[in-house]
Amino acid sequence: MNKREQQRLDRRNQILNCSLDMIISRGYAATTIRDIAKKLNISTGLFFNYFDSKESVYEELVRYGMSGPQTVLQVLENSSGSPVGCFEQLTAGIFKALKTDSMTAKMFLLMPQAMNSEGVPQNIKQIVAEFDPMSPVLPFILKGQELGEIKQGNPEALALAYWSAIQGIAECVVLHPQIPMPESSWIVDILRAKPDE
Repeated sequence: MNKREQQRLDRRNQILNCSLDMIISRGYAATTIRDIAKKLNISTGLFFNYFDSKESVYEELVRYGMSGPQTVLQVLENSSGSPVGCFEQLTAGIFKALKTDSMTAKMFLLMPQAMNSEGVPQNIKQIVAEFDPMSPVLPFILKGQELGEIKQGNPEALALAYWSAIQGIAECVVLHPQIPMPESSWIVDILRAKPDE
């Protein structure tokens, strides 16, 4: 990639990151292209050199957020070892991303907002309706229960407990970055069967 292409990519990423920050703090409807351009100290015309509309930026951000469950499935499918080992690897990977990539953490704020806000464009609501972080982990919970590694109970409820813990931690990373993160193993312990079970 030459210098000009790199500069273009960098500017595009700046627009995406700034838009993400504004949308999660203000909401989609309250965020304007003019506000994004002003924050970046660029003209609205320059914004339109990279994106057709505010909606196109939002769609790209939501699609990036949608890639999370697909990544989860790939990590789990490519993990060797026990179901608990797969969750350990997955959780450690998520926590590493939360620490090193602010955009990943912010996606945990964007996606629920995109699913629940009234001001979200209809085509985005249709895209986000396919967002499903639960289904990819259910087969691993069931297998872990069969092997006695994962506690007994409703697999969907266990998946909900697991993802809710990660969701809450990701929100805290964004809103209160000074608070230390818990160990990823503590989250896996939500699923882990106790020796006497």
